[in-house]
Amino acid sequence: MKTIMALSCLLAILGCGNKPKEGTPVRYEYVYSGTMRDPITWYEVASTPEKGATISYSVDCRPEITVIKAPADIFERIGAMAKEYKLHKLSPSYKPSMEILDGYGWHMFIEYPDDYIGSGGSNAWPPAKLWAGISAINEYIKGIIDASTEADIVEKKLR
Repeated sequence: MKTIMALSCLLAILGCGNKPKEGTPVRYEYVYSGTMRDPITWYEVASTPEKGATISYSVDCRPEITVIKAPADIFERIGAMAKEYKLHKLSPSYKPSMEILDGYGWHMFIEYPDDYIGSGGSNAWPPAKLWAGISAINEYIKGIIDASTEADIVEKKLR
């Protein structure tokens, strides 16, 4: 057992346990929040047999959630950006060297059929190259939201 633990630690240090994910994502979520009750920005890309691929979102600390139709290839695009920016190299958590109890936090989660990439931070962010990948995915999603019309809305609800 000690050998397995030591090997696991060594692989994590060397980055061998942090390989690119296989397959196409099946869900994406991003939250950026401050000290308010509702998040500043929240995106969830998911798919159901009834609705197909959708983007659920809430912005500007509003409790309203809008759900819109998403392009059929949205998961392929998110997966391609995750690979391009090597998001599998994200640490599970980022935090400053000193404890800060206010400010901003974030988390990002990409779910694959058999794996996931998850990361978050409290008053701290990943290196610029990795943050650029998260930003690229969020800008892509924001572009779809900004281009959507009333006809694209599947539902509106309260958080």
